[in-house]
Amino acid sequence: MAYQPDLWGAGLKTLAMLCIVLAILILVLFLLKRFSYLKQRSGRGQLISVLSSYHMSPKERIALIDVAGQKLVIGMTPGNITCLAQINKSEVLERIEGAKPPGAKGGLFGRLLISSLNTKGRSSDR
Repeated sequence: MAYQPDLWGAGLKTLAMLCIVLAILILVLFLLKRFSYLKQRSGRGQLISVLSSYHMSPKERIALIDVAGQKLVIGMTPGNITCLAQINKSEVLERIEGAKPPGAKGGLFGRLLISSLNTKGRSSDR
């Protein structure tokens, strides 16, 4: 009797490998999109920067932006961007500038990294 290949097993292995390749491709594309977005946001010397953002719903948010030194509050939806206010009062501008020191890294990871580097530098000086 001649050998008959197991078609179901081969088909399942092929399908499993296809799913793994697609999952890796989706992950790589997601990471590329994420890191390119972070690279754009961290650029120095840009005329437009987002100072703060508040998500109202999954597709709607309010952002405080700096456009060439002028502070604007804008509302963003998938189909529209609206200027809600221009901030001109000096006391409000001072409060905004004092909220986050320039060049400070936001987020938990950045703070942990900086504190870790500071403690390692101190321990190596001993």
